[in-house]
Amino acid sequence: MMKSPAFRFTGAQTANRLVAGIPAAARLAQAFAQARPGEGLVLAIGGLDGSKAGLTALTRAEIARLAPGLVVTLVDSAPAGAIPGESLPDLATLAAFPTGDASSQPALADPDAALSQAAKRIVRATAKPSDGMVARWINRPLSQAVSAQLLRLGWVRPGHATVLTALAAAAMLACLIAFPSPEGLMLGAVLFQIASVIDGVDGEIARAAQRSSKAGASLDSLVDAVTNCAFLAGAGASFGAQGDNAAAIICAAALAVQIVGLTILGRSAWRREGVVHFDSAKAAIASAPRGAGRVIKDLTSRDFYCFAFMLASLAGVLAEAVTVFAAGSAVWLAFVIRTALRG
Repeated sequence: MMKSPAFRFTGAQTANRLVAGIPAAARLAQAFAQARPGEGLVLAIGGLDGSKAGLTALTRAEIARLAPGLVVTLVDSAPAGAIPGESLPDLATLAAFPTGDASSQPALADPDAALSQAAKRIVRATAKPSDGMVARWINRPLSQAVSAQLLRLGWVRPGHATVLTALAAAAMLACLIAFPSPEGLMLGAVLFQIASVIDGVDGEIARAAQRSSKAGASLDSLVDAVTNCAFLAGAGASFGAQGDNAAAIICAAALAVQIVGLTILGRSAWRREGVVHFDSAKAAIASAPRGAGRVIKDLTSRDFYCFAFMLASLAGVLAEAVTVFAAGSAVWLAFVIRTALRG
């Protein structure tokens, strides 16, 4: 019978350490169960007496969630050639040990640093291929830094980050309505950008901790849509209170276009996939000739116009920026309708 490889952790501190929301022992157990189905897992954790006391309840619960049915045996001393658990070997590495003989695996000089590097890789991998230029260079590094800190807390779930986004949106709308002034517009636009950054956190936590769900994705998308519409509505109300009726009308027009387009995309995605999202038009936009699709996609992406609105408000030209956005939204709506008709 094929011998199962054994893994050694230097102690419970590293075995239970949260690596992107999942304790190290649980993530290793999941990878092992996928690479070596049907085998048992042997864990040697330094300083333990062989009981389960060294693994926290969270670690044991995560093992049960991620690798259901996997039998984990704890021993108080590592067998010869045990694989360093802090290295978090991937599926290919685990599958490469046909007899469990890992004598060629050297001991880690700094297990804690190895886990830190693994956590960074896991969080960096939560970026999305569809990220626009602002997301890639500004929003994503900031949101991943926030995610890395939140993921150190065992109780953090993606929904907590969604609530943070909603709170930032509520503060944004309150500033726009309560302070109808250039300063109020500046603060509201800054909070809009902050909400855009925080918006990436819930998805990053979900992907890193492997807690993605259709309900969570739908809630995240709906909060994004409400935040976008709330900014346009609040900015329009602020412009109107300041006597700039032309800018207020443009905000109202852009808001109407956004509501129509988002409703079409959301309903189509729900009927097709059982989840609400607004990404269906991106492929059609990207297919525009002569590279125009990429430009339109970037200009109409949420990360870009949130950042652009913040810069425009700080420069005192938010009304002009909203005018450009309204024109771009009309083009975007045309692609949305085209996509819906083809679908």
